[in-house]
Amino acid sequence: MDISSLNNKSAIGTELIFRQLDSGTTLIDIDTPLATATISLEGGQVVAWHPKSQREPVLWVSKLAQFVPGKAIRAGVPICWPWFGTHPTNSQVPGHGFARVVPWNVESSSVDTEGVIDIKLKLADSEAADQLRPADWPKSVSLSAHYRIGETLEVSLITENNTEHERRFTEGLHTYFHVSDVENVKVLGLDECVFVDLLDGNQRRQQKGPITFGGEVGRIFVSCDNATVIEDRALGRAIYVVGAGSRSLAVWNPGLTTASKMPDLGSEGWRTMVCVETANALENAIQLEPGNSHTTTAIYSVVDLV
Repeated sequence: MDISSLNNKSAIGTELIFRQLDSGTTLIDIDTPLATATISLEGGQVVAWHPKSQREPVLWVSKLAQFVPGKAIRAGVPICWPWFGTHPTNSQVPGHGFARVVPWNVESSSVDTEGVIDIKLKLADSEAADQLRPADWPKSVSLSAHYRIGETLEVSLITENNTEHERRFTEGLHTYFHVSDVENVKVLGLDECVFVDLLDGNQRRQQKGPITFGGEVGRIFVSCDNATVIEDRALGRAIYVVGAGSRSLAVWNPGLTTASKMPDLGSEGWRTMVCVETANALENAIQLEPGNSHTTTAIYSVVDLV
């Protein structure tokens, strides 16, 4: 659907409009009394979200992010599906699944009486998806995304199994948060939870106290559905991450050495971001029966620190 048709069908006054970049990527721009936000139809991801009560945006966008069809966008809330991390058996398919690098369609858009924008997208049946979808992953397992955008941000992934067989999948919302400086922040709420240390041979350890960042951090917490807080004293705020339908959570910052090797991140951007990712990974994979659906939701909110 072209931009004119999208705006005729789904725009909401000046509060929600569609535009297309020269690269061909289609963006949804949102500007309400509550917040501004941007969603990309390439990858179906929230790229930016900035509540108007906050001096600084809540989601982080790399200055080197590439808005090109077929490439993951280093920003916001990339969708990892139907696998989180590397595929368990096929090294030829993209890491974190194909959902974040293929087109999505708009199902509906509306605004409620409180001024919250409500958008529903669905993973499109496209040539790009066909090329990246493994042979054993049927089209009839569908994925939708539901966004509620206001003073808080709510993102839901809905997987439906319309096949005759049980399907196993992993998933995640690979969320990048904007912080003052990663060395100044703490991630709270995961004390005593078990994590897989991605930087040390996938050894399993137990978290003790808050997570701090003196270098690269890569941890997947399993069988842990705790609410998580990113405490940022320099910005005077705490970002709350609350999940539902999820049993895993990843915390990641690449540090200088790894970030410098990533062309869409670079040697500076890593300092102002931290990823806290709501997920179902490793042994928390979802076993979805025929005819059933599963919903994973993450709710992001911000509280000022006194």
